[in-house]
Amino acid sequence: MAPYMSMVENVSAGSFRLVWTALGCHRRHRRRCHHRASPTGLGEVGDSPGWEKPIWEQIGSSFIQHYYQLLDNNRTQLDAIYIDASCLTWDGQQCQGKAAIVEKLSSLPFQKIQHSITAQDRQPTPESCIISTVVGQLKADEDLIMGFHQMFLFKNINDAWVCTNDMSRLALHNSG
Repeated sequence: MAPYMSMVENVSAGSFRLVWTALGCHRRHRRRCHHRASPTGLGEVGDSPGWEKPIWEQIGSSFIQHYYQLLDNNRTQLDAIYIDASCLTWDGQQCQGKAAIVEKLSSLPFQKIQHSITAQDRQPTPESCIISTVVGQLKADEDLIMGFHQMFLFKNINDAWVCTNDMSRLALHNSG
């Protein structure tokens, strides 16, 4: 019997669906197969073989890559990753709801932005969510390069992963 293999599939402009595929396990063997998917769909820490990242790492990484691609190239399409209950804190300014978040991100005072991710970490939560932190640098228009850090909470709702919480802050230091 071969283990289950997981894949992340892009469902729409921003939501992701978790797809489980059985490799070599016949339907009649799935109940007895010790490689079955966990009930949460996230697996457990250390569940996957050394060559494969845990599914929550794959989902988080794919989501982050997609988020920054949209933020850097077409902020108006970010509405696909948020829901009406989502919350955003952007440099101390809070807003809630998909429409308010997209309005805030679309109205940021720059025309062009480019992010470079330095590090990212993820963890599964007991509630079957994924928390992800990102540290990096950004360049907006002709401004100097600035550091930033951002935290996301992703949740699977109706077989699609969405961002329920998003907190971002520029890494600026006052020297006086």
